[in-house]
Amino acid sequence: MELIPCNTCGQNRFRPIFTKESPLGESFAIVSCEFCGLVQVNPQPDFLSVKKYYDDSYFTQRTERGYDNYYSDKLRTEISRVFQLNLNDLDFFSWERERLSSLSSGEKLSSLDIGCAAGYFVAYQKDRGYDAYGIEIADGPVRFARETLHLNIFQENFLSWDPKFQNKFDVITLWATIEHLHQPKETLAKIQNHLKPGGVLILSTCRYGLLAKLAGLAWRYLNVPEHLYYYSYRGLKQLLLDLGYRKPVSFTYGSGMTARPGASVFFKLRKWVMDRVVKWFQLGDMMVYMVRKESLNSK
Repeated sequence: MELIPCNTCGQNRFRPIFTKESPLGESFAIVSCEFCGLVQVNPQPDFLSVKKYYDDSYFTQRTERGYDNYYSDKLRTEISRVFQLNLNDLDFFSWERERLSSLSSGEKLSSLDIGCAAGYFVAYQKDRGYDAYGIEIADGPVRFARETLHLNIFQENFLSWDPKFQNKFDVITLWATIEHLHQPKETLAKIQNHLKPGGVLILSTCRYGLLAKLAGLAWRYLNVPEHLYYYSYRGLKQLLLDLGYRKPVSFTYGSGMTARPGASVFFKLRKWVMDRVVKWFQLGDMMVYMVRKESLNSK
């Protein structure tokens, strides 16, 4: 455990918010930077101390922190449906059509999914004609992605990744990944080096806003130490702009209401209404951004 400077602004003054225990009985402090407001776990455990939380049970046993059989066809279908919805809301497919029109005959668009888990977005992009890659550190998902889905997956930490090929990517994604990273700002900066001019970065993450504050310690995404950083809607946008990304497109979703098996019709109706209300008023506790790397002819 090490007290570290704020990853966004580099300052060292924090306001305590919560202390929460992990499933292994370790206690973690959640604080807010007094200068930029970034909510974070601090002092912070090192990479190896967090990695033990990502054993195979994280992906195969339903808890508030993991999945109910992440490798099932049913969950893969549901995750692909969410990808499609998010890309529609970002108007990604308009950008994609424009990008495709600039390619020479026989060329493909390329994509890289960072923190790709079992590679479902990599498979989604591959099926749509992309030259698609992923990068992931967890053993079980990498094995599944390579052996079952036959995907191109690098098992490395992105910040130390130095690919032998020199290709850059049209699309780089961070689906619910940035909150897990020890150095998110540095990761966002490095992504610029791997994007083609005019290419896009898409990222989703939990949003520390009104719903999170109202829920307090019971907030569904307050999973320590897997989640190390909790961005606000405005704070993440400002960070992306400060790093040189342009043309942000974004939205929020998620009311925090979870429909359990056997939930009443009234509960399901209330959830349906609340999910739409928070999305309409930009109050959701998940957020998605799409930003562009400047093109060569943008100036």
